[in-house]
Amino acid sequence: MIQLLFNTYQRSYEVHYYETNFMLEASPVTVLGYLEETATWHSETAGNSIASLNAAGRGWVVYRYHLQVSRYPRWQENITVTTWVERFQRCFAYRNFYIHDAGGNLVGRAASVWIFLDIASKKPLRIPPAVSAPYGLYPEAAIPAGFSELPTLESPSITAAFTVGAADMDINHHANNKRYINWLLESVPLEVHRQAFPATIEIVYKKDARYRDHILSESQELKAGDGSRCYLHRLTCPEKELELALARTTWQER
Repeated sequence: MIQLLFNTYQRSYEVHYYETNFMLEASPVTVLGYLEETATWHSETAGNSIASLNAAGRGWVVYRYHLQVSRYPRWQENITVTTWVERFQRCFAYRNFYIHDAGGNLVGRAASVWIFLDIASKKPLRIPPAVSAPYGLYPEAAIPAGFSELPTLESPSITAAFTVGAADMDINHHANNKRYINWLLESVPLEVHRQAFPATIEIVYKKDARYRDHILSESQELKAGDGSRCYLHRLTCPEKELELALARTTWQER
């Protein structure tokens, strides 16, 4: 067990076969699922359960993710995810994560921003002390650089199209944030997936995707000075003229 730091929460996972990709690695969506599951259990143990928040008409939605991994854990590996809240600011919660393998090696880290809101109106709400206090704070940034501005695409060269189905939706009745990651990675050529892995994923969520919305995933490759592959991504719903998300991924050779 990794040493548990003050005001942090920890949970362990075994990578199952059905969570892996064609390289027998946990997929990026699987890893984000581990982060989301750990954050949810942190809230449950802090007394801010899904049931109690729903009863009050309140909830959390993710606004930004910044994930960095040195490698993705493989089938049957055991990992430990540690999470904590770095700070609260008005309607925002800044939550961080570390991912360690069974040997105690740090293999991943993530920063995220969550918005506290009224579920019915979708209006952001100032986080009350009754909600924030039980978490406590651990004032350390998992990724010191934090978040940077993500440029929009100028000349997308690769596209993929999807339709939001029932299996894509979450408790808030819109497409789950992890589906966005799936969609944007599908616009990266298959040979890139074979040769490299997304060592960095940065995404800003801008709009909800709803049931039966048509999603267009676009990407544009950029020149990276260190020789790695870098892509800008955009998800849109053309029929509603909505920009759903912007993202940037950096790929490391296997």
